[in-house]
Amino acid sequence: MKRLLPLLALLLLMGCTKQAANDAVTIGVFEPQQGLYGETGQDTWRGVELANRMRPVAGGKRIELALYDTKSQSMEAANGVSVLSDDGALALIGTFGTDSMNRARPVIKAAKIPTVTGSTAADLEDDYWITPVCMNDDEQARAMAAFSANTLGMRDIAVVVDAETGYGNDLAYAFIHSLPSYVRTYRIDYHTGETRFAREISRLKKFPVDGIYCPGDAAASAYFIRAVKDAGIRVPLMGADRWENPSFKEIGKDAVEDVYFTAHYARYETFNQASDAFLLAYEKAYDRAPTSYAAMGYDAYNLIADAMNEVGPDRDAIARYLRRLNTFDGALGINKRHTTRNVPIMRQRGNRANYVTTVEVAS
Repeated sequence: MKRLLPLLALLLLMGCTKQAANDAVTIGVFEPQQGLYGETGQDTWRGVELANRMRPVAGGKRIELALYDTKSQSMEAANGVSVLSDDGALALIGTFGTDSMNRARPVIKAAKIPTVTGSTAADLEDDYWITPVCMNDDEQARAMAAFSANTLGMRDIAVVVDAETGYGNDLAYAFIHSLPSYVRTYRIDYHTGETRFAREISRLKKFPVDGIYCPGDAAASAYFIRAVKDAGIRVPLMGADRWENPSFKEIGKDAVEDVYFTAHYARYETFNQASDAFLLAYEKAYDRAPTSYAAMGYDAYNLIADAMNEVGPDRDAIARYLRRLNTFDGALGINKRHTTRNVPIMRQRGNRANYVTTVEVAS
């Protein structure tokens, strides 16, 4: 009998371990933690981790997180989906960047795994397995077009674009085609990785512009704006959501003062219960103000948790629930799908972006 006791204890332990394992599910996160977009992916991950600490259980299951670092390489986004899905993730969060998300989309569809994303690719709503939590490139470009013509009164706008990225091309196209017919545009393309912009500035000087729209990555845009200011060109500059990244101000320094850009989140101008709770919890946890990307990660996690509470830990059921969801009260505000989108316009002042106004566009 004495010999049987250790065996019984071992069997009991194995049973408990198996039961504990069955009580947990994994949400996979595929976001860049290093490279060009590392700061953005890190912010998203902080938002996800915060939501997980505040809400570790949903649908009767403990939620564990698994992170795949895409290293700011678009092809790694597809690899991340494949690895996390094969490892048994229930759902995914990711990824930053139009180009990276477009690489991941066919893999998400093939894996049939629900994915909540902060990507701004314009037609993600068409994919059954993908749920965006934010405005897309088309919406933010249309908002800035309206702001430039109606509020700033511009009539001749240079559109300066990294023509080698889907992000830049999509924003430029939507912006140009959303302007009133009386506004003239002059498109100037540059190559990915450009930092000096001598040829682009030379071309820019030939046009009678009263404004410049240059929606690029944080670093490239900051270098371009410095070149514009060094050349003595004094017109308002406008950009898009990637200007919110800290590197934009770090590289641009005083040159980026007073530039305008669209953002997903105006943290001190978003008044709803979920946003207030997120802001307080984030500042307490990290001793810094949250960015839009942190809010996206937080909201993405909570959307999946809500789905689990409603339909259980099942991929198909979660995807179906998210497709049917029309309103979500989150850190980014109250998001009503298929109606209109309220796009915040921000203005860089010192080390922070200040809220200017909100432009409403059709969703």
